[in-house]
Parts: sequence; structure tokens; C-alpha cells
Amino acid sequence: MASDLNNADFVIVGGGSAGCVMAARLSENGRHKVLLIEAGPSDRRFDIDVPVGYAHTYLDPKVNWMFNSAPVPSL
Repeated sequence: MASDLNNADFVIVGGGSAGCVMAARLSENGRHKVLLIEAGPSDRRFDIDVPVGYAHTYLDPKVNWMFNSAPVPSL
């Protein structure tokens, strides 16, 4: 892993839809080495695949890391 990190031209943190597209686009011509880092378990769950299921996952610590931020007045 350390050697992969040292040899990568780009490091992308987050394998969501944007991260995966970015990694694919940067690596498609073969000139660049891209390291894509993703955390967490598999998201193969019915509640995640179905849009209305989001409400079921919001308070589930198996898929939500439950981090809090400082209060933001505009939100």
C-alpha cells in the first residue's frame, strides 16, 4: 500500500459517484496512476438502493458514522 501511495500521480479520497468518475477519467488513457481510497463496509443494502430507504439509514451506525459538526447559523 505505501509503495502504491508513493507511486500514484493522483490520490482521490472517497469512492462515491464523483470520486469514481474522477478516477476513471484520470486513468482511462493509461498515462496516470490513480489511487482511490474508500472507507467503510459494503453498501449493498435495500435501504440504500431505494431512495425512500435513506430515512432508515440516517440513524443506523452501521452506515452512518454519526459525526456532528459545530453549529452553522445559515443551516
